[in-house]
Amino acid sequence: MYINDPDFGAIVDFDQLRGSILHLYNALLPDFDMHKSLQVGAELYGDEPDVMIAAGASMLAWMTIIAAGEDDIAEELKDSLFTLGWTEEEIGSDLLSASTIASPLHDDPACVDYHLKGRKWLINNSYHADYHTIVAKTDPDSSGPRSLSIFLVPQSSCKNWQRLETHVLRRMVLTSFDIDGPGRLLGKVGHGLQILQRMAMPSKYQCAYVGINLLNEAIPASIEHLSKKRIFNENPINFSNVLRQMYNIVMGAAVLNFIYYRALALSASNFLQFHGVMLKSWLLLRANELLGQNLLVTGSKGFLAESVIGRNAIDSFVLPVFDGHYTINTLMTAKHAKRYLGATRRADVDERMATLRFGLAGSSGADQIRAHSRKLRNPDFFDYAQYIEDLELPIDLDARRLVKRMKSLADELNERDLSTDPEHRYKLGTMLHWMEALLAACEMWKATDEDEYLNAVTMQYNAFVNQFNSVISESALRTDFLPLMRQRPLGCFGEPREFLLRLYSRAQQFSAPREAAVAK
Repeated sequence: MYINDPDFGAIVDFDQLRGSILHLYNALLPDFDMHKSLQVGAELYGDEPDVMIAAGASMLAWMTIIAAGEDDIAEELKDSLFTLGWTEEEIGSDLLSASTIASPLHDDPACVDYHLKGRKWLINNSYHADYHTIVAKTDPDSSGPRSLSIFLVPQSSCKNWQRLETHVLRRMVLTSFDIDGPGRLLGKVGHGLQILQRMAMPSKYQCAYVGINLLNEAIPASIEHLSKKRIFNENPINFSNVLRQMYNIVMGAAVLNFIYYRALALSASNFLQFHGVMLKSWLLLRANELLGQNLLVTGSKGFLAESVIGRNAIDSFVLPVFDGHYTINTLMTAKHAKRYLGATRRADVDERMATLRFGLAGSSGADQIRAHSRKLRNPDFFDYAQYIEDLELPIDLDARRLVKRMKSLADELNERDLSTDPEHRYKLGTMLHWMEALLAACEMWKATDEDEYLNAVTMQYNAFVNQFNSVISESALRTDFLPLMRQRPLGCFGEPREFLLRLYSRAQQFSAPREAAVAK
């Protein structure tokens, strides 16, 4: 999977990647099963983050061709390696400010042949790709939603590559480069943003899948190491402080596992637009935190090159960058706050649990890339507090007070003209993600009948409260603070190693049916 290149040193073997990428493309069609394609990638590339992300960049660029309705082109170029030409150094993720310009080569209104000129920055695969899907403008003075178009540009139109060295995932090749040559319009002029949004809908799984795999490698490795290491003639896993820290990490990772596979289970619904951004922002940042904590608890073992503990902690920090602008995703969530908090429809617990169990067992996802955008933009929310009450958790979780305080906070932000301020919109979106994580933790307990996961519920509630109270404190708001909850005592668990691994295996059971289905 890696070679020693005379110009770049140890890098991804892009020729080998080009020869195998066809299997990922084929796994996406005809039903557009994004998770199946990710699993095929994991089988091919052994969960190596450098290769997985390089393959993912090509897959997303190829998906852009499908999202543009150019299926014939996508089929014709299945043996090719692609990359995404979106970002520019001066604008970062603000694509509406792109400076790359596309000029039609003739006056025919149906013209699809253009000349592109501009410079792209921080692009993975760009030096080795056969084709680039480039974001550009046909009118340099336009900056509205219809200002962007997408173009398929051959490698021959690109030049003056400059490699950008990175601190992590150093075997990828990221560059800046000039574009000055022909390209082909994908879809319609001015529909670039719509095409990108259509492509991005199912891609919400991609980096989240890598993040979950990093967790599922590193945390069991830490449990095993702490069960064998000796300090003061004792295994550290038997120290109460170490056990508690690993217990909390296992609880947090269990919730992240469940949230990811829960998203798959609900992928056929309009869940994806609202909750999907949670995979691309909140989940990836939480995976960073857990892997960092896991490294700190483990100690020096994590610094060895042979260990996945430290490697995964370091590599995980690149995921929110490559996933696609986590701040923007969180801001997108904030616009749903009023409907999310004010929904009155009563969800049926039995029906929803049946949907989750069926979906977690490996049912095929919907064809999200061709889903009707109007439906996806209008999620069917339900009464949050009533649903938690209907789950009948045996702990004193006051969901009605939580929703009431969130409404008070949102109202106060409106009264103070802070609801349109990017800082407070981001904070509001983050709190909605924490609320949804709490709801997922409640559903995880219900779906598994594992009472130890009641502490996962408490942990998610307390994390939400800390975020909520911080917003009030930092902005000197009048809304009342929320109190924390106490965790339940750890049960009678026997050996710490077996106890933690059992809890972690319960978390990984969510993935087992789907992984087994692909293996067959």
